[in-house]
Amino acid sequence: MQFSDEKDQRISQLENENRTLQEKVNLLEHNVEVLTQAVLHAAKQRFGASSEKTPPIYGQCFLFGELIDGILDETENKVINIKEHKRPIRTKGDREKLIKALPHEVIECILNAEESMCGICGGELDIIGKKKVRSEMEYIPAKLIMKDYVQYVYKCVDCGKNDTNTYDSIICAPVPAPVLTHSFASPSCVAWVMYQKYMMSVP
Repeated sequence: MQFSDEKDQRISQLENENRTLQEKVNLLEHNVEVLTQAVLHAAKQRFGASSEKTPPIYGQCFLFGELIDGILDETENKVINIKEHKRPIRTKGDREKLIKALPHEVIECILNAEESMCGICGGELDIIGKKKVRSEMEYIPAKLIMKDYVQYVYKCVDCGKNDTNTYDSIICAPVPAPVLTHSFASPSCVAWVMYQKYMMSVP
């Protein structure tokens, strides 16, 4: 009799535990479903197609060449006034004025000894004239050189050898002060940079 009562209690206990576990499973499944829907909704909002529509543009064509609304009405076109600009008219001699102050170097195109022979009779060719063909402006970039300042040290040959001056006399040659300490910059470099920056307005 006692064994039957213990068995019934054990069955009742197991049924209660089973019911509790089933309720937990149902709750967890519900939470998983809610979270899954939330993730899908967020992904759709971020990566899905937008519901916003682009406003129609009059005169725009489809990919297959169909006109949306026909030809634009001329009255709907907006007119924008553009401010006129003036440009100086070039006159004859402007280019010569610009290059007049530049130093000129003449490049003479002459024939060498082998080429200055007539191709027909073999006679010697004489110069009968010359003409200017063209002018070219050549850009020669700045040349940089490094100046190494070497300071010489001098020592008196008499000091330190007599009773009057018992110590050696050592003198160093003067060295010009640098523009910027611990820098390669020289006065000419600094002057060129300042000229380019403030006089030529180079950024």
